[in-house]
This record gives sequence, structure tokens and C-alpha cells, in this order.
Amino acid sequence: MDDKLYRATRIRAAEAQKSLSRYIADKLREDNTDGTQTGARNPQLEAIERILAGPMWDVTENGRMPTREERNARR
Repeated sequence: MDDKLYRATRIRAAEAQKSLSRYIADKLREDNTDGTQTGARNPQLEAIERILAGPMWDVTENGRMPTREERNARR
């Protein structure tokens, strides 16, 4: 951080009645829009969440799960 940015940030932190580290941490939390620690997207996690949130298929037959033979029967 250059001196000019440091002084400006220090002034804003003082105006907000916060320490410099608390002020920076709060600003980073505000910028963190997706809920992750780093703020980076995780495309694999997003894909898994889409799959799990997808339609739930009813695989029961007459209120019970099919047997192995019923699941693997050639139709």
C-alpha cells in the first residue's frame, strides 16, 4: 500500500471510529458478495449445488424402493 492510500484509508477509519485493520476487514466483508472466504467463485461447488437443488425424482414403487433386480431389469 503506498503512503497516499495508507493516509487516506487511515483517515476514513478514524472517521468511522474504527482501527485501520477493523476498517479494512469490514470493507472486505462488504465486498464479499458470494459468501466465500476469498470472494472467489467456486464453479465446482456451484455445479454440485445446482444438481442437489434440481428436481427430486420419485424412485419408489408402491411406497417402497425397488429391489436390485427391479432396478437392473432390462426393459
